[in-house]
Amino acid sequence: MKLIRSFIAIPLPSELRQRLGSLQQELKQHLPELRPARPHNLHLSLQFLGDQPQDVLNKVGHLLQSLAAATPSFIVALKGVGSFPAGKRPRVVWLGVEPPEPLWALQSALAEGLCDLGLPHETRRYRPHLTLGRLRSCPDNLESFEKFRECDCGLLEVTSMILFSSRLAPNTAVHQPLCAVELSGSG
Repeated sequence: MKLIRSFIAIPLPSELRQRLGSLQQELKQHLPELRPARPHNLHLSLQFLGDQPQDVLNKVGHLLQSLAAATPSFIVALKGVGSFPAGKRPRVVWLGVEPPEPLWALQSALAEGLCDLGLPHETRRYRPHLTLGRLRSCPDNLESFEKFRECDCGLLEVTSMILFSSRLAPNTAVHQPLCAVELSGSG
């Protein structure tokens, strides 16, 4: 049985991806250790599924359709650059999402539905963010990073979700949409 590495995410419009690409380049000037994510791969993750068989992914697609029919579109602000883990040895540089409440509600309903399908429950608390890049090593100058803490990248209208396959390739991941749904609920 073939397993497909997969995840569920909110796609970003191309204009926003371009804006974030500019932010990544500016960050790289201050953090040469940063390996930026490719702008066409940027997305707002909802749930990583890991390796799954096609029949499970078909069920996940039906779950997404059901959730989308019950969920109205909403808007979040993208602001505040930070890192995981916080402190002196960050590995991931991210852009924050505000307010996260509608996103938490959507992700919570998704996690519950995935549990009902028999998929394992994520043990870590959901922290909505966009991964801008990874640090190859600990930055020499973390203070230069501070100027980005209040960075405002505008608004994201969340109107859809996509189930993606993700194939790892040298120095990147190749994401292919498997199922896309439009949020159409009335709230």
